[in-house]
Amino acid sequence: MKVTIDSFGTTPSGEIVERYTLDNGRGITVDLITYGATILKIATPDCGGNIGDITIGFDSLDGYLHKNHHFGSIVGRYANRIKDASFRLNGITYHLDKNNGENHIHGGSRGFDKYVWSAHVVESEESASVIMQHISPDGDMGFPGTLSVQVAYTLDTMDTLTIDYSAFTDAPTVLNLTNHTYFNLSGKIGTEITDHVLTVHADDYLPITEEAIPAQDAPQPVQGSIMDLTYPTAIGEKIFKTDPQIMNAGGIDHTYVLSKDHDNIVRLAAMLTHPISGRSLTVATSEPGIQIYTGNSLDGVTTYRDDIIVPRHGAIAFEAQHFPDSPNRPDFPTTVLLPEHAYTQKTKFTFNKVITSCNAK
Repeated sequence: MKVTIDSFGTTPSGEIVERYTLDNGRGITVDLITYGATILKIATPDCGGNIGDITIGFDSLDGYLHKNHHFGSIVGRYANRIKDASFRLNGITYHLDKNNGENHIHGGSRGFDKYVWSAHVVESEESASVIMQHISPDGDMGFPGTLSVQVAYTLDTMDTLTIDYSAFTDAPTVLNLTNHTYFNLSGKIGTEITDHVLTVHADDYLPITEEAIPAQDAPQPVQGSIMDLTYPTAIGEKIFKTDPQIMNAGGIDHTYVLSKDHDNIVRLAAMLTHPISGRSLTVATSEPGIQIYTGNSLDGVTTYRDDIIVPRHGAIAFEAQHFPDSPNRPDFPTTVLLPEHAYTQKTKFTFNKVITSCNAK
């Protein structure tokens, strides 16, 4: 396994941002940057052996400094939404940064994606890891406790990218971390993902209100609803329906329930296939939920890497995480982290080729 390191620019405050490129020698490369502990780019071969970029990102640091779709970044302290940007813990009400109307989302206006993380490399013959670290001070975006976070990205010779998270706090707090990479398996960034085939291994999901907060009757069974993805389904067959859940989100932007507890067991969560290129992606995670987001707010105007404009529904994100608004929902798996406990999470992205018939050109 090989890792190369170079510079990706300097922040306005003078911090140097490094780029790490992991190469497994089998046609798969993963580029990471220390700004936001971000997956910059993933390239994989199609069924014909042609290497293509399967993620959205920018050519330079400037795009990450000024755009706010969290492309490839680690999201925290709290991924997804907290209603009314507040929660109570041990009798104290904490008021968070309001950056989604009256609600809080993805850690606030300066979440973990807006910091330069420290990093070091661990290499072996069968894998290579970039381990990134960040310290979030007490009161950061309104959250209590000083939090030490570590995220390790590991690419191996089995074509799997594993993200291992760990964190410790010096005071009771809430924590919900995820990675926010946007995928388009066609290798042709700038096209829609409507022809991608998606399966989600979940029998329940969280219906949402117009504010994208879980409804009071969540979770609900997917069976018999528009949200049923338990069988392989072309994304275009779902995201243009007039069902209220689709219309509330402008597509799919929902948490699927993988476990109603937090048993920390890594289980298969989802599979995405692009029949034309033959590329396939499987997602497994120890988290109780996975947010499926079909790029509903991509604007069709912003220029990304290689001067490409990405349309609405031009990518999909798989955000392995706890449920939205859990600090205000005692019926959901808890996101409370105590000083005597460690936060851990593992998520695996495995890149496969489906060669039933290869139409890649």
